[in-house]
Amino acid sequence: MKKLILPLLAVLALSGCGDNPQIKTLQLNYQGNKAMKANNFQQAMDRYVEALGLNPFLAELHLNLGLAFEMLQQAEKAQQSYQEAERLAQAKGDQKMVFMARFNQAQLLGKAKKVDEAIALYQKCLDIIPSSKEVKTNIELLTQAQQGKGGSSDQQNKDQQNQNQNQQQQQQNGKDGKDQKDQDKKQDQNKDGQDKKDQDKQYSNSAKYKPRPFNGKELTEGDVKKILGEIKQQESKIRADFNRKEVKEQPRDKDW
Repeated sequence: MKKLILPLLAVLALSGCGDNPQIKTLQLNYQGNKAMKANNFQQAMDRYVEALGLNPFLAELHLNLGLAFEMLQQAEKAQQSYQEAERLAQAKGDQKMVFMARFNQAQLLGKAKKVDEAIALYQKCLDIIPSSKEVKTNIELLTQAQQGKGGSSDQQNKDQQNQNQNQQQQQQNGKDGKDQKDQDKKQDQNKDGQDKKDQDKQYSNSAKYKPRPFNGKELTEGDVKKILGEIKQQESKIRADFNRKEVKEQPRDKDW
């Protein structure tokens, strides 16, 4: 893309100045302009300030001082000098100088990315010189830059929307997966519980595992004696069998 056209530099002359500046003022302005062309912006600023000390109401000097400030990266001071140059030029009816002051303000605003303000000032420049190619070129370049920025912003917004939708979809998928797991776990628990119930029911219906009914009949004294007698007989029998086994397994001594 083409670069914006640079700001304009005023050249003082005896025939072009209604305030009849002093010879010293003309010399200082000339020295300042020469320093500007040599990129010695600090020296140029000093010369313009010195000249304004002699003739403070010269719009040309304020315009040139604004350009020196701009080259020194002092945009706020530069804008103030351009505005003062425009005010003084309008008071004198110097439309050419008004055009130059507005042009320099507009290009400074364009550098600061204040596109709408810059275009508005360029439009005021066209009110003075409608055929200015410099102004029309700068307006076209600023408009293209503004449209390109807007398109980029729209694309960024679209990309952000797509990203948000993807995140929402991922969150929903994760939630659905968790819900499905919880549901499967619950179904497994219900199935295990039902299987246990069915197993208990099967055991209860089986004759092998069916509990015997409790016989609540009370024992008489005779029944108790009979049971104790049987237990004693069994105990005597077990003891006798054990004694016989002891005798049988005991080794016999050798007869020498």
